[in-house]
Amino acid sequence: MQQLNKLIIENKALQNENDTLKAENTEVKQRISQLDENTVRRVTAQKDAVIESLNTQLSSKSEDVAKLKTDYNTLWEKYKILVLQWNDLTKQPEIIEAVKRVEERKEQETEAKREEQARQDRYQGVLDRFISEGNEQLKNFSQSSRIDFEEKEAKAIYYGIMATATKSNIALRSPQGAKFAVERFLASMDWNGCGNYRRECVAHWTTLFATDEVVYTEPIIQNFLSFIDYMSCSADTYVSLGGSNGCADQLTNWDGTQKMGLGATSKKKSQGVSR
Repeated sequence: MQQLNKLIIENKALQNENDTLKAENTEVKQRISQLDENTVRRVTAQKDAVIESLNTQLSSKSEDVAKLKTDYNTLWEKYKILVLQWNDLTKQPEIIEAVKRVEERKEQETEAKREEQARQDRYQGVLDRFISEGNEQLKNFSQSSRIDFEEKEAKAIYYGIMATATKSNIALRSPQGAKFAVERFLASMDWNGCGNYRRECVAHWTTLFATDEVVYTEPIIQNFLSFIDYMSCSADTYVSLGGSNGCADQLTNWDGTQKMGLGATSKKKSQGVSR
């Protein structure tokens, strides 16, 4: 009997715990339901806010498009009026003549630019030929056993160095400028067929020649530049430096008097340049 009463009591206790758990479970479900409802309300509010913003932007853009269409139509009408006015103007003899003059001036300007570019190309070409001929004469000397420049070689080398200085924008009025110019001139040389020792000797002699044995005064430099400019005026005016008719000693003023050439610039009066 006691055992039965004990089981009854335990059963009632279990029922009470079960009721308690049911109550707690119901409360948890209510809270979860409330949480889901709050989340839905928040997401819905955000969605509504985004939709409202997009609708506002769409409305604004629609107004902008409508305004642009109106502006376009206005401009198109103005354009058609201007076309009609222009067509009327182009039929006027004065306008036809003015347009013709403008086109002719454009053609003249284009031709002048083309000619100036061609002249600049010829100018650089003449300098290159001076440098090339100077290189050639120095190469011939380097492959000989001589220690003195012949007059023809000296002239070609002298004007080749001046052309190098002009092409490289090197001022020859200072010893340092002359040194830079001869270094650049020697750098353009083709030393094939010349031994290293001979090459060093020739380079040293050329440097001495350019820095100690000739001078570069302002009149001589301007004379040379004027002569280059004169020769660049036509592609057929270049005359070789070599030979008895070479141009190195034939530089003349515009009045026909002879300009100062290499013979007037050398500090030594000799046919060769001694070392």
